[in-house]
Amino acid sequence: MNVQLEPGKYIVAVSGGVDSMSLLHILKDQSGVELIVAHFDHGIRDDSAEDANLVRQIAYEYNVPHESGEGRLGADASEAEARNARYEFLRSVREKHGARAIITAHHQDDVLETAILNLLRGTGRKGLTSLSSGENLVRPLLHIPKVDIKEYATRHKLKWREDSTNASDRYARN
Repeated sequence: MNVQLEPGKYIVAVSGGVDSMSLLHILKDQSGVELIVAHFDHGIRDDSAEDANLVRQIAYEYNVPHESGEGRLGADASEAEARNARYEFLRSVREKHGARAIITAHHQDDVLETAILNLLRGTGRKGLTSLSSGENLVRPLLHIPKVDIKEYATRHKLKWREDSTNASDRYARN
């Protein structure tokens, strides 16, 4: 997978899922790039501490500094609450370390999912292009389908955890 970053310090958001674990693996050896792994535990799932442990372990194995945060939002938290808490944490880690930007593992399937959800909500044309990269937020996988990311992770024998909320009908994204 071809992902190139400008030299500098970045905060890479790592949930422990296949997308972010693959992204971390791709970025970890890039020349001129200094990474800080940031993991945010929303406190929505009972088993989320296992995600945090996996991310911490992999950051240690890759010799990448690690920051973690906890939200304790509870099982009834909305997707919007979780997203807002996560980005607040990521921005604070970026500021603390004077990093150039935050990197997330959003991919091509997320772009399509977001566009469809936004259309269902009645947004206009702008809602079709809401996932993009900007000055402080880099999304280098937007052109890559999820199936290719899973293939990459399997080929490189990466460890990851499946988020049980991905199977829940409670969330519109599912």
